[in-house]
Amino acid sequence: MTTEISGDVHTSVATLPDTQWNRLVEQSSLGSVFHRTGWLRAIEAGTDLTPRHVTAHRDGNLVGLLPNFVSDVSLPIELPGPAAAVAPRELLSTDPGFGGPLVVRDHHAVLDTLFEGVRAAATTDIWAHRIRSLAGEAVQYAAYFDSHGYDVSTLTCQLLVDLTRPLEDVLAGWQKDRRRTARKAREAGMTVARVDADRSTLAEFYDAYAAMIDRVDGVRYSQAFINAVASHLSDRLVLFRTTLDEETVGWHWYLRDNEQHSLHHFFSGLREEHFSHHPSSLLHEEAISWAVDEGYTSYNFGESNADVTDGGFGYKSQYGGAVHPILTWEKGLARGRWSGYRIARRV
Repeated sequence: MTTEISGDVHTSVATLPDTQWNRLVEQSSLGSVFHRTGWLRAIEAGTDLTPRHVTAHRDGNLVGLLPNFVSDVSLPIELPGPAAAVAPRELLSTDPGFGGPLVVRDHHAVLDTLFEGVRAAATTDIWAHRIRSLAGEAVQYAAYFDSHGYDVSTLTCQLLVDLTRPLEDVLAGWQKDRRRTARKAREAGMTVARVDADRSTLAEFYDAYAAMIDRVDGVRYSQAFINAVASHLSDRLVLFRTTLDEETVGWHWYLRDNEQHSLHHFFSGLREEHFSHHPSSLLHEEAISWAVDEGYTSYNFGESNADVTDGGFGYKSQYGGAVHPILTWEKGLARGRWSGYRIARRV
């Protein structure tokens, strides 16, 4: 006789079965550092996103999980005061980072329970549910998602460098310009060191990160979020700093994605006045060398637009990484309003 599967919706990471949750993340081929409760705690503590995590249980054991946060739906215009209170929102799994369901056994039955939880978590202001999966193996759920009304898109991607080869072969796969700039940086006396992510170094990193993001008009995460990751996921945070003549000229901020056996480059801190020193190539070289020594099998350049003409994609592709799509599934939960929004979004 099959025991019934029950589901719960959690409005805070504090009520999650922490040990069982992280064990399931570690056991699943789809699990990543972004599924871990430490990452979810950092988002809850360091952003204004509201948790709506869903769990599935059988006989008291966790058999499925789906992290979600309530987020504003991106609009082409900023709504005025009173209208902002009724702006459309969506459940995201997960951003920042990546998410999606993790399941053990009885996949369809557990997924049914998880998505019942999604519907229960969707209050009247929530128009849609969106899943962003880091692991390409999530495609094994594509037929299920399609049958439940989810549309798939691949508008972003990640570039992964294979680290199972000898280091000299990895670096030989770089384009000539990247090898030359790393060599010139080293010859000029630039050095790279891994540093502790304490309050002082995080503040210095954040100043450089904020200046870079503001220059390109990107999405800037708060100092509170950076500090929250350091607080709740300190064992997974890796910070590299490069200096020239005792002056800091660049930073790279990484996450140890042990579940995916990958070192994941997430943030950079590079001031415009230091671009001529080309610190980024040397930072990547040193971080890759460190990742090889640590036994990681891939080096992830992070998320990029899936657009061969995009500058960020073009730059990252010079380091010899293979392109892997980031699969995004999306479903409207307020069907009429969501259909109207999608039409407007296309326009």
